[in-house]
Amino acid sequence: MRIGINALYLLPGKVGGSETYIRNLVKWLPLAEGGNSYTIFVNNESSGVFKESTRVEVVDCGINAGNRPKRILWEQTRLPVEAKRRKLDVLLSAGMTAPFVSSVPSFVVIYDLQHVNQPENFGKLYLFFLKAIIYMSARRSRGVITLSEKSKRDIVSVYGIRAEDVGVARLACDTDSFRKHTKAEIASVRAKYKLPERYILYSASSLPHKNYQRLLEAFKIVKGRDAGIKLVLTGARDYGQEAILDKIGSLGLKDDVVFLGWLPFEDMPMIYSAAELYVFPSLHEGFGIPVLEAFASGVPVVCSRIEPVTEVAGDAAFYIDPMSAEEIAGGILTVLNDKALRKRLTSKGTTRAREFSWKKTATDTLAIIERSLAR
Repeated sequence: MRIGINALYLLPGKVGGSETYIRNLVKWLPLAEGGNSYTIFVNNESSGVFKESTRVEVVDCGINAGNRPKRILWEQTRLPVEAKRRKLDVLLSAGMTAPFVSSVPSFVVIYDLQHVNQPENFGKLYLFFLKAIIYMSARRSRGVITLSEKSKRDIVSVYGIRAEDVGVARLACDTDSFRKHTKAEIASVRAKYKLPERYILYSASSLPHKNYQRLLEAFKIVKGRDAGIKLVLTGARDYGQEAILDKIGSLGLKDDVVFLGWLPFEDMPMIYSAAELYVFPSLHEGFGIPVLEAFASGVPVVCSRIEPVTEVAGDAAFYIDPMSAEEIAGGILTVLNDKALRKRLTSKGTTRAREFSWKKTATDTLAIIERSLAR
């Protein structure tokens, strides 16, 4: 097959886990089997992210994804024309939205329905836009691909799509890069970012559903019991950042919280590996790649007891109620202070991370497309 991949949504360093996803999907699809060729449609900001090969063509569409209305308009009008002109057999839109009308069989990847489940996190106009365009993208596509059974149930229920038309292709982490690194391997990155000697790590965007307010309240409690520990935060800093900074100031934590922002992919494995604990108190997720990255790095994880995080972590994490700062703090302190528990979680986490692979993500994606076309 000739498969087109719509990556027009990608803004490097600003779209969180969906960037990890599209980078690995494009890398592994050509490795998953030997017969398909791929055409990747990119914007100006992501020009150069994907490399061409004998089976991968990169098409720079000359649009700025930062201008979302213009990007969506191009996606709805020009992209299906380009797909037809290039005689593609399939068009896979990897960023929640897809052309409503396409003569080429169209598939859309929908990570989750946060805009339905937590509408309070969005402005009224933007929420209306999201609900309309994601609904139409889902309903007008040949098939929908999502990342977890939880999201599949939501999509089937909310959009009235048949269960057989929604496929699950779970994500993964690169276990070659994310592993337990030695002190010598970590040293240069520790020096580069002036990492604290002991720290808890959280890698997430600054958006409200990432639950920074309660995490910081919890960390204040933790500091009262363990004065030497710090909190290191990585990830895109965008909407919600000011509220996080205000909270840090009001809690008197300015000297104890380190902001590193969006970091180069090659540095993140060492950042994880040097952490004493990984915390993931998110209120809503489509999957939860950072949990697997922490597992693979040999770091014990304290995370939210919510779907699909429980689907990802299995019995390898210490679960907490993300709505309770006291319970988040209690989970962190329990894992920090119980050596036997830390050892058990680390062992289970390493095993759990190996159960997911990007190759399987790619092969599952192709299988979903092929089953749909066969029907």
